Amino acid sequence: MGFPAASARAFQYGLGIFTLTALIGLVNATKIIGNLDQNTLLTHLHSGTLGWITMGVFGIAIALFAREGVRAPAVTLSALATAAYVIAFWSGNFFARALFGTIMLATIFGWWAWVVYRSNTEGFSKLSNPKFAMLLGLTTLVIGSTVGVIIQIQFALNAVSDQTGNLIGTHASAQVGGYLILVATGIIEWLLLGERRTTGGLVQSVLLFLAGIALALGQLLGITPLLLVTNVLQVVATVMVVVRLGPAVMKTAWGAASGMRHEAIVPLYLVIGVVLVVALVQQIIAAQGDIGRVPPGLIHSLDHTFFVGVMTNALFGAILAATQDRPRIWPWADHLIFWGLNVGVLSFTAVLVFVGSSTGAAAFSHPVSYTAPIMGLAALLGIATLSMRLSSAPAAQRAASPA
Repeated sequence: MGFPAASARAFQYGLGIFTLTALIGLVNATKIIGNLDQNTLLTHLHSGTLGWITMGVFGIAIALFAREGVRAPAVTLSALATAAYVIAFWSGNFFARALFGTIMLATIFGWWAWVVYRSNTEGFSKLSNPKFAMLLGLTTLVIGSTVGVIIQIQFALNAVSDQTGNLIGTHASAQVGGYLILVATGIIEWLLLGERRTTGGLVQSVLLFLAGIALALGQLLGITPLLLVTNVLQVVATVMVVVRLGPAVMKTAWGAASGMRHEAIVPLYLVIGVVLVVALVQQIIAAQGDIGRVPPGLIHSLDHTFFVGVMTNALFGAILAATQDRPRIWPWADHLIFWGLNVGVLSFTAVLVFVGSSTGAAAFSHPVSYTAPIMGLAALLGIATLSMRLSSAPAAQRAASPA
């Protein structure tokens, strides 16, 4: 299983931006400087979803589709476009967000077009399960990102209306309910089972794709039956993931410091995530489509289940697989990263569901202030360790030549 050098660069850029995500998250959870403003919170969100997760997904796309000398899109330019959009959110300037959002959308579209081209070259009827999941996942990303940029343009032109709220819900639904789940299932299947093409894998991806589209359209148009369809499709697809990957998960050596345990724990978060999605849909229906009336704790728990539990585990595992021929940096840290990240995110999301959001709370007065640091510090340790591992030379190159 080879990872081109461009994959490593994408991972490195993603980890660099992820540092900002983790630091803002720690400050926001502990409230050590009070409650953060909306611009900073949006920076936290988009540095995580675009800077870390999507740069990581670009790295996986390169590993899957750019073999045998095939050129991939420019990774450095993609990272610069991503960083500029993240900074635009921090600035609070609506025109900057609209401008750099458009540039970011063009970047995402370029990666999607490249994957489509590579898929066509290989033959759509021959795509392996991981490649098919990546293709559909990036398709959903294009749809969700287009809606996101439309929102920013509306803010820039002072053309915000009641429909803007529906667009925000549509944007979030497509990105979380479609894009993230699809690419995550593709990554973990690739690393746990390898590349293969099966009917079950293809059906699973189609169901997840349709679930994401149904959730987005249901939110946009206020069509309750579509929201209920989402529940059915995601439950069926999640059961398929558990059944299909179950044997590989059961064989995982949980005490071994490898990337496989990061991949094997993802199905657990997919199960938790689908339960939270069902709960969210029920809340949206009860609120008659007004997502502003949905408990913030439920939304934030759903976000972190997918952003950290699903995608960060999947990408940390992929980076460990990509660097398995390199010396382990701080071997003692591997266990702290895995167990800290997962104990942290599980306790963090549980607090958000059962206690609620910490918005407006004083410093260290909410349980989130004690659970989030476990997750955040483990993530920062992972960023440092994996960044050094990616920068090091393969062990064979470091070995001294025989006299």
